[in-house]
Amino acid sequence: KNHTLFSDPGLDWALSMLDSAGRLDEEHRLIARYAARLAAETTASQQGQQRGASDISFTIDANKQQRQLIAELENKNREILQEIQRLRLEHEQASQPTPEKAQQNPTLLAELRLLRQRKDELEQRMSALQESRRELMVQLEGLMKLLKVRCCT
Repeated sequence: KNHTLFSDPGLDWALSMLDSAGRLDEEHRLIARYAARLAAETTASQQGQQRGASDISFTIDANKQQRQLIAELENKNREILQEIQRLRLEHEQASQPTPEKAQQNPTLLAELRLLRQRKDELEQRMSALQESRRELMVQLEGLMKLLKVRCCT
């Protein structure tokens, strides 16, 4: 309000109104900026929640698939153990001598050779099944560890 020539109350009033209007405009701009920032944060938060929900859904699906795989592997393991037990019984039965085998006739000797061959085949099958079982157990352990890690994180 530094007027060198004269002081006009109307002019002073008009200048103070312009100054007030400028402050109001500045306040309106600040409020608009703040509202825009809040809207952006709300949108980002909602997107994050949606992303989080889909991540949780994906994790749940992955855990469900892993549990199904573990159940399948456990079933396969049970089948292999049953097959091993059956082969052991066959092996024991095939290796026990019978009174007829004690008689050294050619038919019994041929049958004995076939039984021994069958025994070798069964032992090979049993070894293969045991190896397969070991591999399945290693896979199962790995999946269980992975499931624990995903469960706890």
